[in-house]
Amino acid sequence: MPSKKQYDLVTNDDYDTRIPLHTEEAFSHGITFQAKYIGTLDVPKPQSRLEIVAAMRRIRFQWREKPAN
Repeated sequence: MPSKKQYDLVTNDDYDTRIPLHTEEAFSHGITFQAKYIGTLDVPKPQSRLEIVAAMRRIRFQWREKPAN
């Protein structure tokens, strides 16, 4: 089972900056990362990256507010 530390990006907004972590060249070659599915939100025809980031923050907020099972 993955450790809690691997998912710190889900609960910590400090990492969610507007500066990309990788260069454009890295994206063309592919980037490998671990992920944890916490939800989805339909964003029809986003006009900017900001709209996508806002949707991701809403999903994280809803996930944090959800009572533990």
